[in-house]
Amino acid sequence: MKNFHLLMTLILTFSFIFIQNTSAQSIPTVTEVNDFINNNHFLITYREGEVVYGTYYFIEIHYCSSGLYGLYGKSVKQTVMGNEQQNNWQEYGNWKVIDYNGTVGVYYKTTTAQEKFVPVYRLPNGNLSIGEGVTIVKQGKAICNL
Repeated sequence: MKNFHLLMTLILTFSFIFIQNTSAQSIPTVTEVNDFINNNHFLITYREGEVVYGTYYFIEIHYCSSGLYGLYGKSVKQTVMGNEQQNNWQEYGNWKVIDYNGTVGVYYKTTTAQEKFVPVYRLPNGNLSIGEGVTIVKQGKAICNL
């Protein structure tokens, strides 16, 4: 019995030493993020609110190597009466990847002078993310005749 406790203690000790923390996300470099999005087209989807009456967003973004971007958005929402409400919008402007107070992300400035910074994180599996519940799918090369 004494050996059993010693063996279990050793196993637990070594398991804590050799197991890496795989649940932590990290901050990618400016180059990693820039290489990932530059001259590419992405579909970003997410939901705000409840499952039934929440709003679903579908956003296509074309990141041109010139520093310009084109965004085409659509939102879909079910109403209480069973109808579907849809909204569409477009946005254009400039983008660049920056390090802002130790966080790497994409800085946007629209043609109407609105500014926004979206932080980017590297997940344990190496994928890049902008937040929980947000899906990013690369669609191919950007169409840059905006």
